[in-house]
Amino acid sequence: MITHGGNNTTTECFHFGKPMIVLPLFWDQYDNAQRVAELGYGARLDPYRFTDDQLHGALTELLGNTPLKRRLAQASRTIRARDGLRTAADLVEQRAARP
Repeated sequence: MITHGGNNTTTECFHFGKPMIVLPLFWDQYDNAQRVAELGYGARLDPYRFTDDQLHGALTELLGNTPLKRRLAQASRTIRARDGLRTAADLVEQRAARP
C-alpha cells in the first residue's frame, strides 16, 4: 500500500497484513511513518523529494520480502483474533444499558 500514513489506513494495512510505503504529509502521519519504518513493516519516503529509484527500490524490497510477509500475516491473524470491533460494540452496549 502506498499511503500518507493516517491512522485508519495504517491500522487497515496491519489488519489485512499489507506492507506500506508511507509518504507522510502532516500530523500523526509523521509518527506513523517513522514507526512503520523503524519496526520494519514498510518504508518511509519524503513525499516531496523521493526519486523514482527510491520508490521502485522500496516496492521491490517490500514485495519480495518473504520474512516480512510472514510477520505481517501473523500480525493480521493476531489483530483479527482479538475481534476489536465486536469487543468495542459490546462494551458500548453494556455501558449504554446501565442506568
